[in-house]
Amino acid sequence: MSLEVHQAINQAGSSLRNAATKTNGRVGEEDNKQLGKADFLNLMMTQMANQDPLDPMKSEQMMQQMAALGTVEQLQNLNVKMDKMVSLQDEMSRSNAFAYLDKDVKIGTDSLQVRDGMTAPAAYSVSGNADKVFAHIISPEGEAIRKIDLGSQPRGSHSFAWDGKDSDGDVVSNGKYTYRVVAATEDGEKIEVNLFKAGRISGVDFENGRPVATINGEKLPLSNIKGASNQSERRYDQAVPLPIKKTLQPRPLALKPKPLAVEKP
Repeated sequence: MSLEVHQAINQAGSSLRNAATKTNGRVGEEDNKQLGKADFLNLMMTQMANQDPLDPMKSEQMMQQMAALGTVEQLQNLNVKMDKMVSLQDEMSRSNAFAYLDKDVKIGTDSLQVRDGMTAPAAYSVSGNADKVFAHIISPEGEAIRKIDLGSQPRGSHSFAWDGKDSDGDVVSNGKYTYRVVAATEDGEKIEVNLFKAGRISGVDFENGRPVATINGEKLPLSNIKGASNQSERRYDQAVPLPIKKTLQPRPLALKPKPLAVEKP
């Protein structure tokens, strides 16, 4: 190989190495752990420029590196599109969450919020006719403090009200309690029970990016909703008021009764 060829190869290699070094410097300012598409291309061109003329790079190796370059580019484009899709889904989720405002919903939960001895009714549904149904109240510390006999219940949805007292009759302190409902037949066969709460959503907030609904003064995850309706809107908001009377009809005057004639003896 002539001296001119060696000089040309060395000059091309130096130029490519300098370009790669500058590019790596720019990437290092943003994230020195990642290589961009330009860095990959510069490294491959440097490898090609410094290959052994007696044992040059095979075409299969070059095609593999070109395929790897295309894969890197596709992955970068895919990541950009995925980021845009996630952002779009977040915006849609926020918009859809506000559609539940003022809706009557059933939301799956086992919580019971106690405030000054007052609690909202707890609801449950049984998958079959139950001869024995019991509700167990659990304290925030995980201790069973009350067992309520709900009697026999037919298949369907039901509710019960807890008076906020423990098994000794003492009013419990404020806090978030939980409840469990156990149903069984007369033979002791267990029946599936689902717990939920029913109420009207008065507000929607976002905590850690997740929508949270306010129902009966309690915040519950919106993702646990099992059903929704506009029953309250149909019942109250669409009620037609009676027309206002513009003129008042005078009441008829009461006639004075005539005195009875009394015959003298």
